[in-house]
Amino acid sequence: MLLAPAARMPDDQFSNPDTVANPQDVERLVRDFEQRTLAELKGRFSQLVYLASLRDYNTGRYNHYGLETRYPSEAVDEGLRQCHMRIFEELVGLSLQEQTEDLLDFFESLKEDRARLVNVWKRLRSYQILPPEDCHPLARELFEKNTEVMLKILRETDLWPLLHDPHRDTDNLP
Repeated sequence: MLLAPAARMPDDQFSNPDTVANPQDVERLVRDFEQRTLAELKGRFSQLVYLASLRDYNTGRYNHYGLETRYPSEAVDEGLRQCHMRIFEELVGLSLQEQTEDLLDFFESLKEDRARLVNVWKRLRSYQILPPEDCHPLARELFEKNTEVMLKILRETDLWPLLHDPHRDTDNLP
């Protein structure tokens, strides 16, 4: 008995890892996304959290319904990946004081009690999902350590002077 050959499923965005985004599409998408979306989000933590939320944690691919109506899915994935990396690198490149102020601005934008947000971030360590997948391991570690320090500073407000004078003797804090 002969069996009919199985119907071949069409290649989709997940079954063909060799699909490459058109560089012109990616460039247009990045410009569009930065001007229309990222520019509206105050601070790099807000931008970083938003970009991380667009990444599927099972596949590592970035999805955005609005962009996918105008650009191929490969361009959306690559463009958002590039934006995520750029914002992450910019944030890690800031001083600890600037990062803390940016995190504080992000917390204030959530309109929740700051102490609750600090405790939840500290307990759940949700900040660990924020770095891009392909970031350098040392940059990831720096980000995580800085975030732990920032949360401690925000939780214990008497440590705030350390941001303004990082070489200050911690034994003489108020």
